[in-house]
Amino acid sequence: KGDTVMHTNASPALKEYWNNDPLVTSHRVMARERIANATMADGTLDWHKLPKLLSTNPKLLKNDKGETYLSSGIMFAASSVSGHNFCSHASLGCGVACLQFAGHGQRHMMQGDVHKVLLARITRSILYVEYRVQFMSQLHKEIRAHIRKANKLEAVPVLRPNTLSDILWEKRHPELFTLYPDLVLYDYTAVPNRKLPENYHVTFSRKENNEQVALDSGLNVAVVFNIKKGQPLPKIWKGRDVFDGDVDDKRFEDKRDKPRIVGLRIKGGISRDDSGFAVAVP
Repeated sequence: KGDTVMHTNASPALKEYWNNDPLVTSHRVMARERIANATMADGTLDWHKLPKLLSTNPKLLKNDKGETYLSSGIMFAASSVSGHNFCSHASLGCGVACLQFAGHGQRHMMQGDVHKVLLARITRSILYVEYRVQFMSQLHKEIRAHIRKANKLEAVPVLRPNTLSDILWEKRHPELFTLYPDLVLYDYTAVPNRKLPENYHVTFSRKENNEQVALDSGLNVAVVFNIKKGQPLPKIWKGRDVFDGDVDDKRFEDKRDKPRIVGLRIKGGISRDDSGFAVAVP
């Protein structure tokens, strides 16, 4: 089993929030039952009984229009949803407004008593923390299969390791950035002062408690605005140009020489956020 990903600076309020969510807690139990059912007598996991580690979502699929890219991501349960914290710098505002329950993961998308997307994400999270060696072995198999598929399609293989999480992959698993020279890797982060490999394109995430850190990061900064789908984003914010980050997720194509604002609209089934996480638009 691998070491935990819990962090001392995790938000106690956010942890308590998820611990009191009946949908989340019931699916934590289901996830452990699923893992137990997939564990053989010698402790080896039967991956045919477990969710794929690489998957996609509507935002990632936008990257693939035009057939230039083939995108995939690792979708853990965000922040402390799984019982393990996967976002060390998550604030209460961003944790509650997170895309955990957006798109294919919306709360109402139940099949009977089971939310299959939530169950898969919590299952992956527990597997990463508690079965790290087997998880990483399976992940490398799936990455190689993803690259082979992209090659057959004559597309560029793209991977977003932190689709809903904020793991320091360059520290925990630096081999990802050396084993696959043709793989495009990108993410968003709220962790400051990361020493990033050249082939890892990262956008900083602004939150209600890290705005100045975000602006000083030297990276493009993702900012969530308190506006709904279809409404226009501001053209300028804090003196920087804003471009529409909802059009696609190809942040790896963004220029790095002049940091800009990646404007995003509030999602996750939330029409408005008053925590300060989402920026008010006059």
